[in-house]
Amino acid sequence: MFLAIFISPEQINYLDFLRENDHLTRPNENLSNPEIQTRIKQYEMSYRMQSAVPELTDLSKEASSTIKLYGPDCLVPGTYAANCLLARKLSESGVRFVQLYHQGWDTHGNLEGDMRMQAEDVDRASAALITDLKQRGLLDETLVIWGGEFGRTNYCQGKIDAVNYGRDHHPKCFSIWMAGGGVKPGVYGETDEFGYNINSLPVHVHDFHATVMHLMGIDHERFTFKHQGRRY
Repeated sequence: MFLAIFISPEQINYLDFLRENDHLTRPNENLSNPEIQTRIKQYEMSYRMQSAVPELTDLSKEASSTIKLYGPDCLVPGTYAANCLLARKLSESGVRFVQLYHQGWDTHGNLEGDMRMQAEDVDRASAALITDLKQRGLLDETLVIWGGEFGRTNYCQGKIDAVNYGRDHHPKCFSIWMAGGGVKPGVYGETDEFGYNINSLPVHVHDFHATVMHLMGIDHERFTFKHQGRRY
């Protein structure tokens, strides 16, 4: 991915020369092999992506107020805060899809210590990303989705004592949040008083996908097809 950093001006000139001569040898694009043209365009796009990496990963030009917003961890490569700042820079540069991961939420034990550490990792940086997108006028056209694969039980797993206890996987109910991209503010759905099951306004994964597609201006029905009597 970082090979583009080492491409010299001479190499760039040579590639430009090859591209110009390639077009001269193919005056009629309709007669050329479409597979070859597709492959050439793929390599050219790959080069453009590689050549953009040094500027995107350079945080030296970020304002001190931006660094303060995300927190000092945003200057440490590989941290969630650094990835949030990079996500903003990618979105600002026109990248259409960015996905961030933050691992370590499988708290079967040591819940109090691990959850505190996880929250400290993600809370400030996630809020900073939304604030940063908004103040740059990007949030209206950027959909932010923050979620996981399932929830956790509302009761303890295994032995419980003052310093070590955990919670198991719980698929019956859990929450996600979204921001930007035309999302309306508010809370949708409600669990019972124990947080064990859904009381009202459940959201099926198909409905969630349809909502996301709607926010992107896509009619999800156009992607629905019937197979053996079922609509997918």
